[in-house]
Amino acid sequence: MSRLPDEPTSSLGSQAERAFFDTLVAESGQFDPFTDAGWEVLAEQFATFVRRDAPADILEVGAGTGASRRIYRAKARCFTGIDLSPNAIGRARQQFPNDNWLIADACALPFEADAFDVIAFSSVLHHMPDYSLAIREAFRVLRPGGNAFAFDPNLLHPGMAVLRHPTSPFYLSEGVSPNERPLLPVSLRRAFTAAGFEGIRQRCRCGIIYRSVAPSEISRLLAIYNMADRLLAFCGLDRLVGTFVITAGTKPSLCRSHGDVRSHAS
Repeated sequence: MSRLPDEPTSSLGSQAERAFFDTLVAESGQFDPFTDAGWEVLAEQFATFVRRDAPADILEVGAGTGASRRIYRAKARCFTGIDLSPNAIGRARQQFPNDNWLIADACALPFEADAFDVIAFSSVLHHMPDYSLAIREAFRVLRPGGNAFAFDPNLLHPGMAVLRHPTSPFYLSEGVSPNERPLLPVSLRRAFTAAGFEGIRQRCRCGIIYRSVAPSEISRLLAIYNMADRLLAFCGLDRLVGTFVITAGTKPSLCRSHGDVRSHAS
C-alpha cells in the first residue's frame, strides 16, 4: 500500500461533519454506537459478503474512534482506518497503536490506485451529500478482484423514515450530523453499479442494536425499539425493512484503475 501526501479539505460538507464528530468525541471520549451483539451481527454479515482466501489489506472508511474495527480486523493482514475527525483518529491511535490511522476524506482518498483488497464503509455513506463520489474512489483504490462493503441506515425502515429523514414532519435533528439521512437500498445498488462494481449483494438487517440514541426521550424507548426490531427479524420482514442496509460488490478481476491520483488533508 502506498500513501500520497496530504492537503487541506475544501468541502464545506466535509468540514461540517468533521466539526460535529470532533465535538462528539471531545465530549464523550468515544464513539461506540452499537451493543456488542450489534457489532457481532455486522461482523457476521461482513464475513458472509466478503470472502477472501487469505488475509487482506483492508481500508475502513468512517472508522471513528476504532469501535467498528472489530468487524474487520480478524480478516486483515494490514488494517488502515480513516475518518474526517482528528479527535476520533487521535482516540483510535491511542487505543489501537499497531494499526494505521489517517485523517482523510472518503471522496478524495490519499492513496494510489490498486492499493487495497477490501474497502469497508462503516455507516458513513449516509453522511455524504454525494456518496457516489466515495464509491468511485473506493473502486479506484481497490485492486482488481477487490471487495467493497458498506452498511447504512435504511430509509425503508419505518423508524428511520419517520424520525431520521429531514423531509419527515416528525424529524428529530438532535444527535444527527449536518448531512446525515437514511438511504434507499436501490439508490446504493445503483451507485455501486455505476462505479463499476459487479456481483453486487444487498441485505437489509435488523439486530444491529444501538446502545443509546438522541434525544434522551427517544433513548428511554430503546427497549421497545429493540423488541420491534426482533419481531421484524422473526417475521422475516427485516430483509425488506431492516434498520440497516448492507451492500457489497466486487471490482472486476481484469479491471485496471485509471485517472489522476488524488490526495487529501490530514
